[in-house]
Amino acid sequence: MKKTGLLIVSIIAFVLFGAVAFFMRDLLFGGVKGTYEEVVDNYESYSDQWISYEVVACLGNYAEGTESYSFIPTGHEYYYIIMMEDGSVMPMSVSKKADKEYLDALTDATYDYFDGVTNTISVPSREFIGTVKTQKTDAQKYYKEGLNYLKISASEGWVIRNVLFDCTSTRTGTILLVGGVMMIPILGFVVYFVNLGKENKKKLKPEEEYLPR
Repeated sequence: MKKTGLLIVSIIAFVLFGAVAFFMRDLLFGGVKGTYEEVVDNYESYSDQWISYEVVACLGNYAEGTESYSFIPTGHEYYYIIMMEDGSVMPMSVSKKADKEYLDALTDATYDYFDGVTNTISVPSREFIGTVKTQKTDAQKYYKEGLNYLKISASEGWVIRNVLFDCTSTRTGTILLVGGVMMIPILGFVVYFVNLGKENKKKLKPEEEYLPR
């Protein structure tokens, strides 16, 4: 009975995995569907697809948070105010240490340019790939506070984007996550068939049950 239950659970887990893989197919196998500028006004249609943007200037960090999966901390999120080439601003999040260090350096270079210390932003631009989504409530609050601190507002002529460009996930990380989930039904099938093989072997040699061990 226990083995039958294990098989049923494994089959259900496998079906659920298939459903998840189907709905995440663009993140697993799809290419970049557009740039942030192209999709921001219709971002909900691109919520599970890869988006790119070339970051040229950064106005600083406005929040930090902890990433989690099923309430298990998996890393950190760092939120930045990005100044776009058209003069508007947008929120962006990263999780890798190298990405944080790049954006911190770009922030310093951006203000050096604004202050006349340099003639150009000395840190080269860089293309990021991520997804677009609505910011969490706390992050949105800190985003507004950061904009107020920098005196960035619509009344001053700024175009303020509120859709988050989330670069905390990568295709490799997504594949590893889905692959890890896939191991659950696979292990269930392996355990079931191993136990089934042992039972069949015992049935073929019932006399062994009475041999001294």
